Amino acid sequence: MRDCRLKANRHWAPGFPCSYLGQELDMRILIVDDERIARSELKFLLKEVQSDIQILEADSVESALGLLNNVSIDGAFLDMQLPDGTGLDIGNHIVDKMDGCIPIVFSTAYEHYAVDAFSVSAIDYVMKPFRKVDVLRAFSRMTKKQPLTPLAIGPNEKLTVSSHDKVIVLNIPDICYITPVERHSVVFTKRGEFTTHQSLDILEERLKNYGFMRVQRSYIVNLNMINEIVPWFNNTVGIKLTGFNNQVIPVSRQKVSQLKSIFEF
Repeated sequence: MRDCRLKANRHWAPGFPCSYLGQELDMRILIVDDERIARSELKFLLKEVQSDIQILEADSVESALGLLNNVSIDGAFLDMQLPDGTGLDIGNHIVDKMDGCIPIVFSTAYEHYAVDAFSVSAIDYVMKPFRKVDVLRAFSRMTKKQPLTPLAIGPNEKLTVSSHDKVIVLNIPDICYITPVERHSVVFTKRGEFTTHQSLDILEERLKNYGFMRVQRSYIVNLNMINEIVPWFNNTVGIKLTGFNNQVIPVSRQKVSQLKSIFEF
């Protein structure tokens, strides 16, 4: 078994269900899903695959992160939609803690959500309702002893998004700007607008080497798409992008000087 568990103490955190207390087992798996029936179903299927596996459960992002700060795990099954965020929030926490060492499997009732699993190098995803063959496949990948092989992301200059239950692959240079709407991020291009469950923070990091700037809290823009810089309120500026001339995106005061140095105005 891998020695790359989260570096936290082994004491149990009150309030989190645990199948076996005080007993060292070969494998400890975290299931995160806000539906108790879905957790029970997945737990049952995993126990059929390996009866002595230890199952930890959480029903939200907050409870999962609290658990991960107190116990170590060998793998995680994460629901994509949770009451206080998404499974990606938990996946990014795991990746940051262990540099991708802990295998992650996403579960979802909607196939187009699976594309977001790429952003945290998930090893697999399983569709709801769960099928034993899919859970067995995911668990087998999770327990392989060779180095983890994440799902292929494809060319670096591509970004996967969704539109009308379809997965769309965008060329990063074709993106004009990105802004949040409710719990999604909307990606605007000349060919249309698309949604992704990746947050602006994640997208900012993903696009920082491709000429994108987060000009304020709610906007990431492609600097190569800027065709006009106009005066704005409170001694700031606004920008207009190619193909979106009727819209002015305000630039925060903190970013104005950086923009001035880039465009020399």
